[in-house]
Amino acid sequence: MFANGDVLIQKFGGSSMGSVERIRKVAERIAEKAVRGHRIVVVVSAMGDTTDDLIALMNKVTPVPERRELDHIMATGEMVSASLAAAALCELGIRARSYNAFNLHLLSEMQGEDYNIVQIGRSNQLAKFLEPGSVAVVAGFQGITDSGDLTTLGRGGSDLTAVVLTRELGQKVCEKYTDEDGIYTADPRIISDARKVWHLNYDEMLALAHFGNGILHPRAISSARDSEIRIHVRSSFSAAEGSIVGPDGDNQIPVKSITCDNKLVYARIHGIDRPDTAMISDLSNLSFKPVMMQFKPYNELQGSFRLGFRRIDSFTAIPFCWEHAARLGAEEVDCFANLTTITLVGCGLEKNEQLAAVFSRALGDIVPVVEQHDHIRLSFAIEKDRVKPAMEALHGVITSQSSI
Repeated sequence: MFANGDVLIQKFGGSSMGSVERIRKVAERIAEKAVRGHRIVVVVSAMGDTTDDLIALMNKVTPVPERRELDHIMATGEMVSASLAAAALCELGIRARSYNAFNLHLLSEMQGEDYNIVQIGRSNQLAKFLEPGSVAVVAGFQGITDSGDLTTLGRGGSDLTAVVLTRELGQKVCEKYTDEDGIYTADPRIISDARKVWHLNYDEMLALAHFGNGILHPRAISSARDSEIRIHVRSSFSAAEGSIVGPDGDNQIPVKSITCDNKLVYARIHGIDRPDTAMISDLSNLSFKPVMMQFKPYNELQGSFRLGFRRIDSFTAIPFCWEHAARLGAEEVDCFANLTTITLVGCGLEKNEQLAAVFSRALGDIVPVVEQHDHIRLSFAIEKDRVKPAMEALHGVITSQSSI
């Protein structure tokens, strides 16, 4: 369809599209490339908090809406953004047109708990429009079923739309514009001396995304990995170079970043010899994927099984733990819902117990309720009032990695 490099694929998030003034600024930035003859596909999110506002509006009608109706109302936010951005580009003299899931026939199917784009039925029409200097503005976050119903792709799903279009158009780079100018060693709002990370591999970014870093949608990262598409994370508000997520990363830096998540819950079944066959089988049949499973012996005969899961999955996970605790004759079941999970990610942690131990010692008198080292990830679940000092201590080790 196109040779690699013939089309620029850019994605602008909700903060970038947060007002008419910001949309005009985005249009001016895109126009600078278009006037040089670039073919450009821009994927946009809804303006600011529009999606949350639409959900709140639906909840005023019914607290439990059917997914079909909720998807239909949520998808309108991106359509508004696409039309406004295309109009702003036309005002600047750029040949631009907005597209949505119906125009492009973005066929979506349910995969797990969310829809995923499985086919772009009218990509040829998009290609015909993309003459040099033209801009196609695509509403992200949405697809249609084979019966013609609108669907949404989950929070951050516009990232997935952008990656799918990048693949479909034969390109190998997708630019993601956001309110941050890259990936940092920690959230700069928490750690003031956080540094930019220039290169991460897909697995590193995917682990960060699953454990609290919201810059990229996890399924977008997985899709990019499958097609070896590099994602360039950049700022909408400056010309600063951003961070590259790709197949190679930077093996010279053992640990890339630290992130935290307040939406994880842990349950502990205390006083069993080990999970049995029935329990393992039931774990594999759960309606969600646990974020952590761990058995820790505390003497020769008994130990404790720990299960980590998203808060939203509590109504399934907690009864599972109680059911198997009763069947196995466990001493007790504990639930920990008020913890923050701090996660360090980097290729250097791959099965490196010595490096993991350095970070564990850095916590000093802060004792984690849960600690897990899993390949390139090291996680500590701690009391929320100790998060700041814990992150500062762990980040101090990250920034002095040359001495590790």
